[in-house]
Amino acid sequence: TGLVTVKTPSGTLTSNHVFVVTPFIKSFSPTSGKVGTTVVITGTTFTGATKVTFGGVAATFNVDSDTQVTAFVPSGAVTGKITITTPSGTAVSAGVFTVTL
Repeated sequence: TGLVTVKTPSGTLTSNHVFVVTPFIKSFSPTSGKVGTTVVITGTTFTGATKVTFGGVAATFNVDSDTQVTAFVPSGAVTGKITITTPSGTAVSAGVFTVTL
């Protein structure tokens, strides 16, 4: 995230607006599990994450690095997409996490 700078032989140009890198979920493992299952989510721009959900239900989580979050399937979770909310935006998984009994 920041200003974009382009250097050419005739000079340097800098953008007037800040370019924001938004979060992206690349994968998660496992792809199914019961309440309490530990799920490792990989992607980009996770630093500062404020919320993780499973099918819309908020989960407890740890930001391990800018590219990894460990979350725990919450009570009441339903089968659905995983989301991670950060100051730069919200990432939504392409795949679905299946909640099992």
